Amino acid sequence: MKRLTVILIAMIFIPLAAHSQIVDTTDIMKEFDEFSFRGANVTGQVKDSTKIREHLLGVKWGMSVNNVYFSIDYDKKSAMSPQNFGVYYTYYHSLWNSISLFGVETGVQFNQEGYKTQILDEEGNILNEGTESFKNITVPLVSQFRIDFWRMRLLANLGCFVSYRTGASFSGLLSETVSSTWKKKGYGIIGGGGLAYIFRPFELHVEANYKYNLADLYDKSSFYADQYWVSTHTNQLIISVGLHYRIGGSSYKIKSNAPSR
Repeated sequence: MKRLTVILIAMIFIPLAAHSQIVDTTDIMKEFDEFSFRGANVTGQVKDSTKIREHLLGVKWGMSVNNVYFSIDYDKKSAMSPQNFGVYYTYYHSLWNSISLFGVETGVQFNQEGYKTQILDEEGNILNEGTESFKNITVPLVSQFRIDFWRMRLLANLGCFVSYRTGASFSGLLSETVSSTWKKKGYGIIGGGGLAYIFRPFELHVEANYKYNLADLYDKSSFYADQYWVSTHTNQLIISVGLHYRIGGSSYKIKSNAPSR
């Protein structure tokens, strides 16, 4: 009986001892110390594509196609003008420091708008034609979305503007009861886009923007004595070329990734 008890005890404890010998290995964490990863350069291998902010100061010159919307049938056509010059400030920034698509642009623009009044015969032939023009000072405020690739930048503009007409010139074909009521103040919307070529610290922008003035050009009641209202809204398509200078370079999360100027 004692012999049988000894055999049973041996059968139980010998496998347990063997198993504990296998499991009881050296702690692998002891093979590492605080200098084990000192050669790794994880930060340098991650490219920083998020530009935190950029400041641009530039000038634009453009050619415009000008017209006026009339809420009645009116014999007129568009007029072109090369008098579109402005000074602009652009601020590019990142949304939550992670999405580098956003920017805002403002400035002061001196431009000319207007249209051509036509006198037609019964067959639609032009008997006489004259230009009605207005000189403006415009202050735009535009959200400028951008996508950067290679040395290029794709631009999309959407915003608003306020304007002040400093002068007017009439051909004499428009009734004085109408022309004498022209408004000095205006406001409206801007939309457009363009392409930029970057050669630091400069950028060359080519843009096409459409402006629509929500304020009337003439008094609504000046066309008819019976107080029938007529809406008149100026609009412009401006093709412009701009040269911008980057102030202070660019700010990057990782300074070593900032491009040389």
